[in-house]
Amino acid sequence: MKKIFIDMDGVLTEYRKDCTNEDLAQKGYFLSLKPVENMVGALNRLIESSDVLGFSVCVLTKVYPSEFRYSVCEKLQWRSRYMPELFDSEFVLVNGEEQEKSDAVRELVGELDSDCILIDDYNANLAEWVKNGGTPVKYVNGINDKNRSFIGKRLTCDMSEEELYNEILAMIFTQSPAPAAA
Repeated sequence: MKKIFIDMDGVLTEYRKDCTNEDLAQKGYFLSLKPVENMVGALNRLIESSDVLGFSVCVLTKVYPSEFRYSVCEKLQWRSRYMPELFDSEFVLVNGEEQEKSDAVRELVGELDSDCILIDDYNANLAEWVKNGGTPVKYVNGINDKNRSFIGKRLTCDMSEEELYNEILAMIFTQSPAPAAA
């Protein structure tokens, strides 16, 4: 079964390029992030069709409770506000101080393979994902891809909800591509 994992920061939420670690540590920062409407809409459509079409969908986001103490509670509040239909099992907080996303997913589903697709805006997460056997997909949010350093499948912030949904479905129902190096 195909498993789609979607990053939160910079994919489902806006990315603020000028923010500092001090900004991230402030109460209200994570809760104030605006949703990326087309991507949140595509995610909702994927969740609605996942059981019928036979795949799973999960939001996978890192938190840093020591450095950014509000990250856990505010990401959970953000989820309740903008994605209330998600089950707890479809929204996974990964303690970035202790593990990588692929480690957390292995604990949830066993070994990663090409049927495990990560949609993320951060090349380091994508490189780590492919190193562990998963399929990476770069989400280009308009800020993060100036030098086009990621080689592989891409989704972009200027795609409509419908285009994002259809592209992700196409990834699910076509033969798994060979993982690309990030």
